[in-house]
Formats: sequence, C-alpha cells, structure tokens
Amino acid sequence: MSTLREQIQQMIRGEIPTQALLGTVLTVDRAKGVCDVQPAEAGAPVLLDVALRTVEGVGGFVLWPKEGSFVVVGLVDNDPNHCYVAMVSEVAQFTLSTATDSAGKLFADLFAAIGQLSVTTGTGPSGPPINLPAFQALAQRAAQLFTA
Repeated sequence: MSTLREQIQQMIRGEIPTQALLGTVLTVDRAKGVCDVQPAEAGAPVLLDVALRTVEGVGGFVLWPKEGSFVVVGLVDNDPNHCYVAMVSEVAQFTLSTATDSAGKLFADLFAAIGQLSVTTGTGPSGPPINLPAFQALAQRAAQLFTA
C-alpha cells in the first residue's frame, strides 16, 4: 500500500512535462554545430540536430561530445524539436572563440613562436630551442584538444 507522499509524487510526475533527458550521442555534425541523440528511454525516437551552441556560426564555448558518449539534453519549451546539449560525459574537443580569434589559433601561434625562439648572445643569435621536440609534442596535444 502506497503512502500519501508516494501518491502525491506520482500525481506530480504525471503533470510535469519532461524538461531534460539522458541519451547517447549517435553522430556529431561540426559544420552545423549539432548532434543526433538516442534517448535512454526505451522506444523513444532519435532527437535530430540537437544544438551544441546557442547560435550557429558564432564564437563561444562549445563542448564537442564524443560519439557514443552520454549527454543530458534540455528541451526548449519542452519541445523535442528544439533542444540542446546541457551536459556531456566525454568530450572529443572543445572550442573557445570570439568572432575574431580562438584558443586553438592562440595555442598554435604560441607554439610556432616558441619553435622560432632566438635569443641574442655575446656571439650572435642562438639556434632553435634545444627542447624543440617537447614543444612540438605540446603543440600536437593542443591541436587535438582545441578546435580552431
């Protein structure tokens, strides 16, 4: 026999529409800034073109989820045709950018400048840094993490 509290909770659950749901990322379209998500609820239809950024083509902060990872999808006005990724379990890359620059470009330029570093000495300019391979490895890691 259920308690009064359990009965009230069941009534409330039936009245409040779904506002967020858990799902698995099927595909990611970087050109459009969207992904397709299969909700975890059995039999639920695939959510197509789930937004990863607020406005298409504008700078900002974007978490690009890894395909197969879990995401929490928020529904705008509880409409499954207008939804966005609110949380990501695994990130493939991320973008941090303004309309004119990005963290990816900044790091690429930084490591390129370090690779060309020259210091004036008493006998003339120095050669490339002796630890250039370490900087090149860092540049590759940054390129995998950030998108331009």
